[in-house]
Amino acid sequence: MDSNKNRLSQIFTPDYIAEFMVKNIKQHYFSTHNESTIDKIKILEPSAGKGIFLNYILGEGFTDITAYELDQTLKTHLLRSYPNIKLKFENFLGSDANEKFDIIIGNPPYLGQNYNAQIFQELVKNYPICKKYFVGNMDLFYFFIHLGIEKLKPGGLLSFITTNYWLTKSKKTGIKHLKPHITKDCFVIYYFDLSKIKVFKDAKGQHNCIFVLQKKYEEEKQKKIDKKIDIIQVKSGNNQFNENPPEKIFIDILNKKNSPHLLKYQSAMTNKDLSKNNGWILKYPHDVKNVVEKIEKHCRFNGIKSDLIDFFVIRNGLILIKDDIFILKENTKLKIVDSDMFIKIDDAFIKLNDGEKQKLKKIYKSKVIQPFNYDKNDFSGYLIYLDKNEFKNQNLTIRNELVEKKYPNLTAYLNQYKGEHENILRNAKENIKDIYFPRRGSFITQYDTEHKRKLIKLEPYYDKEPKIFFSYISKSNVFGYTKDSYYATSDTYFLWLREGRNDIDYLFLLAYLNSKIVNFLFKAKNIMIKRSKTKLEEEIPIPNITLFRSKYQLIIIDLIRYFTSSIIHNIVSVDETKLDKLREISPNTYSQIRNEKPPRRIIDILLFILFDIVEEDIDILIEKYY
Repeated sequence: MDSNKNRLSQIFTPDYIAEFMVKNIKQHYFSTHNESTIDKIKILEPSAGKGIFLNYILGEGFTDITAYELDQTLKTHLLRSYPNIKLKFENFLGSDANEKFDIIIGNPPYLGQNYNAQIFQELVKNYPICKKYFVGNMDLFYFFIHLGIEKLKPGGLLSFITTNYWLTKSKKTGIKHLKPHITKDCFVIYYFDLSKIKVFKDAKGQHNCIFVLQKKYEEEKQKKIDKKIDIIQVKSGNNQFNENPPEKIFIDILNKKNSPHLLKYQSAMTNKDLSKNNGWILKYPHDVKNVVEKIEKHCRFNGIKSDLIDFFVIRNGLILIKDDIFILKENTKLKIVDSDMFIKIDDAFIKLNDGEKQKLKKIYKSKVIQPFNYDKNDFSGYLIYLDKNEFKNQNLTIRNELVEKKYPNLTAYLNQYKGEHENILRNAKENIKDIYFPRRGSFITQYDTEHKRKLIKLEPYYDKEPKIFFSYISKSNVFGYTKDSYYATSDTYFLWLREGRNDIDYLFLLAYLNSKIVNFLFKAKNIMIKRSKTKLEEEIPIPNITLFRSKYQLIIIDLIRYFTSSIIHNIVSVDETKLDKLREISPNTYSQIRNEKPPRRIIDILLFILFDIVEEDIDILIEKYY
């Protein structure tokens, strides 16, 4: 793709997709409208490209057609090929929002704001629609959805093919205005998941979807009318889609024929369930919802479902000025001889005093995290961890002098990189005198029961308190744990217990978080951790073990704790006395777990029993939908 195309973000739609979308929107339109003649319908294509959609729009009998195209090199081709279409060779984002249409359809351009800041600044400067809805970390096609909604007539339909990432994002990202706009003015009536198909040959990503919005009538807004959402989902594992996209299957959908490659159902999430601020789980079949609700029944405190965010503050590990400087590699910048440690200053190794040795901490990256544990031997080096709050009552100049006096060799080492550190801090608009300390992750803000703000120093927690942690990029539920000293870089998230929450059973919670039950929740709620933990915070319910009261349930919980502890401490043998009570009260359960060897597998069996869930039911749902 040449630079001009990259700027225009042109990725042309395959014919079979355009044909399907046009025929699909036509069916949807005539199923909900009473127009007797097609020539009364005003239709808009906001990014015509080579005219792929226009060809099929004309072929379906539409006559009142308007199209926009910004690429002037396509002008001659479009004018010659489509003389009866109102073609406008200008930016659609500058068009009049008061010009209304019955149908808007197309493949809007994809262009992320993060790496194209200048382009977005120009858009915001030149077009009111962009100024109105711009936020950081958004995509160009968001503007097309916004303006498309504004240009729709009440009852009109908008159908776009886009990436599907925006559906799961929260208000903390670029969809801050998009979801409120959609939920206020439109119904989502149709969602076709294309994530298992490689639709665009040369494009990155390929997590695509087709969706249809219907503009609400004012009466529907006032009466808060709800509508269901039709879902079509490609089954997983159909690799033939990638090599030879099955055009026939898309025609079968239009003809309402069944296909072994597709799932068709109405989402358990209706339009009234669509949040203005959080992710949407549209691929949510009713049989999946039933199991989720069965799990959540055991996650209520005072009758209200509680999630991770109600118990924990989730924060990154340590963000340093520069990892390569603050993390000392043994035998390069650090030497250890017996109990002595030497740091490299000006090509010589200088012995650290006892206080300085205490400030060197083994530090880990997220790759070491394992379910229930972590690889203790795979640490990345020794972190220089100095705490500026140790001298917090001093002014900045005196504080640094006190730090240098107490930790002379560590600060002498860091001062070798003083200019580099100051430049990094200056560019980040942070205090350039903070050259000896971590930038983030050394404390968290908490609020007490009276809502008073307080800073919690994390060094004691990193050193000795129970810690649950997980990778900042993950598709599955892998949660590590330790009570030992564990410092980690920013690619790790930590669960820090909220102020006033003392009702967490760490061993039981760790078993639950690493369980097959939570793995199912990850799939059912489309939880993927990609530098954002919002969905994890708000979608993983926390069990209330006080709801389990029977003698049998209490024995199960005690065994879950026992086997969790055995994994943490690498204990292979089983203490038979722990199983005696279970054998007495439930011989069948005893026999079931006695024949299983891996403790993690035993924990899963026990949790399924505790939650009264049939494991095979979950297996069937995962196979069917995920």
